[in-house]
Amino acid sequence: MTEKHAPIVWQHNAQPDPQAIPLDENGCLNKASILHRLKAAFQFPDYFGENWDAAYDVLLDHVDQLEAETVWRFSIGRDTKVNEQELAVWVQLMTDLCAYADAQGLSLQVLIHQPAATFKT
Repeated sequence: MTEKHAPIVWQHNAQPDPQAIPLDENGCLNKASILHRLKAAFQFPDYFGENWDAAYDVLLDHVDQLEAETVWRFSIGRDTKVNEQELAVWVQLMTDLCAYADAQGLSLQVLIHQPAATFKT
């Protein structure tokens, strides 16, 4: 039996992971920046509705295609102005996707890389 990992892991690093998908844009992290970054990284279709439910639906398709243990890496830049409420919604979305993957017998983990003293509210 394989060891279960926490679905969401926050990592405080001095240097950002170059393979991580940045969640912020122009020093801000909010719903618009998150959805834009997800759309680009996961190649959402042109008809993507630019909302949380649509993002969840498209990402479910990605989860359904997983064949091995998978880690999605994201990052938050240093000194980013963060909308904490919208970040919390994204974290819940990722948590729900990890739970869905687990229910399907798949392994999905989300790592969030951030430098120490990363963001301002």
